[in-house]
Amino acid sequence: MLNSPLFRLTKRLQRRSRAENGVGMTTHILDSIDPALLGRQLASARKARGLTQQAVAEALGLSRATVIALEKGDRRPKPGELVQLAGLYQRQVGDFVRAGALPPGDSFVVHFRSARTPGSQVQDERREADVRAFEDLCRDYLEIERLTGSPLPRRYPEVYDVTHADAEEAAEEVAVSERQRLGLGDGPIGDLWGLFSSDVGLRIFAQVFRDNRIAGLFVFTEEYGGCISVNARHPEERQRWTAAHEYAHFLTDRYRAEITVLPTFQRVPERERFADAFARHFLMPTSGLVRRFQAMRRAKEGPVTPADVLVLGHLYQVSFAALMLRLEELRLISAGSWERLKGAGFKVTEARALLDLPPSQHRLAALPMRYEALAVQAFMRGELSQERLARLLRMQPVEARERVQELAHGMFFDDGELYQLPLDLGAVLTPVAR
Repeated sequence: MLNSPLFRLTKRLQRRSRAENGVGMTTHILDSIDPALLGRQLASARKARGLTQQAVAEALGLSRATVIALEKGDRRPKPGELVQLAGLYQRQVGDFVRAGALPPGDSFVVHFRSARTPGSQVQDERREADVRAFEDLCRDYLEIERLTGSPLPRRYPEVYDVTHADAEEAAEEVAVSERQRLGLGDGPIGDLWGLFSSDVGLRIFAQVFRDNRIAGLFVFTEEYGGCISVNARHPEERQRWTAAHEYAHFLTDRYRAEITVLPTFQRVPERERFADAFARHFLMPTSGLVRRFQAMRRAKEGPVTPADVLVLGHLYQVSFAALMLRLEELRLISAGSWERLKGAGFKVTEARALLDLPPSQHRLAALPMRYEALAVQAFMRGELSQERLARLLRMQPVEARERVQELAHGMFFDDGELYQLPLDLGAVLTPVAR
C-alpha cells in the first residue's frame, strides 16, 4: 500500500498543506474543540471526497478502528494527523480548527445522490466535484455571516402542493401567486438576482462547472437554506431561466436536491416540465406580455418583425427563442414562426448586434455582492487574515486587496467630479437599545 497512488497523493498533499497553512498547532487548540463536532466535520469531508474509512486508514498508516474513533469523537486527532487528513480531503486545516467552525449536516454529495442521471465515470467525477465546490461556497457564505453577525433573512413561502395537478396550470398559478407575494405585478423583472437574495433569502452563485452539461444546481438544508448555482459560462438569459427553474423546485419540492442539465431529446419528467413552465410564466407573465405586445403592434404601421421581438426580449431579459415560443403559445404570432426563422438561417447574435442593444445592468457575478461586502467587513475588523480573505473571494492576494479598496470606499458624482468617500461597513445605522 506504501506505493499506491492514494498513498503518494496523500504524502504530496500533506507537504503542500503544511506549507499553505503554516500549521503550528498546539495541543490546547485541539483540546478546545468539541471532539464530536470535529469528528462529524472529518466524516463529512471524507464522504465529500468519496473515500472509505479503510482507504483513509491505509493512506495515513492508521487502523480503521482509529479512523472510526476519530469520526465518532472518541479520540482527538493529533496535530500531524489533522494536517494529513486536511491534505487528503483537499481542505485547509483552518476549516476544522477555526473558531466558530460550522457543524455540518450531511455533505451536499449525499443530498445530490438522488439527483444523479446515468453517465460515465468521468462525468460522475466532474459532477461530484461541482457539487463539492457548490458546498464550499455555501459553507463559506454562512461562515462570513456568522463572523459578522449578519444572517441572511429568510422570507420563504410555504411549500406549494402541486401533487396530482396539471403541470402547466399549476405552474401558472404558482408563478402568479409568487409574483403577487413579491410585489412584482405583471411586468418584466429587472434585478432577478437581487430579488432572490434580498426578497426571498436564497444564496445565488455562478460557477464554472467542470461538467459543462450542467445548467444549474439547487439544494435546501436547514443550515444553509435555499441555495442555487448557475453555469457561469451560459448567457445571462439562460442563467435567469435556470434560476427561475430552480426556484420552482424550491417552491414545490424543497427538500429534494436538483441537478438541471441542458435539454436532451429524452422524455422530460413531470417535475421538470412544471419547473420550465413556471420559469416561462414567472419571467413572462401572460397579462403583462400580451398588453405590451399589443401596445407595440398598435404603435407600428407595419407587421411585427424579429427586430421588435428582440427589443421585447431585451426588456424581459429572456432569450429570443424563449420569447418567440411564448408568443406562439399565446397565439400572438403564427405557430411555427421560430422554426421558420431558424430554417431561413436567422442569426440571433448578429441581429442583436445590429440593434446595438445595451448590456444588462443586472449581471450575475460569481459571488454575491453581499458575500463580498461581508467578507471585506470581517477582514477590516481583523476577523480574517489576508490569506483567508483571498481564499474566500476566490482571488489572488493582490486582487483581494484591490477588492477591499473598491468596497471600502463609496463613490458619487457631483457636478461632474468624482469623489471617494471612506465607507465604514461596520457603522451602526440604527439606534442601540438602552
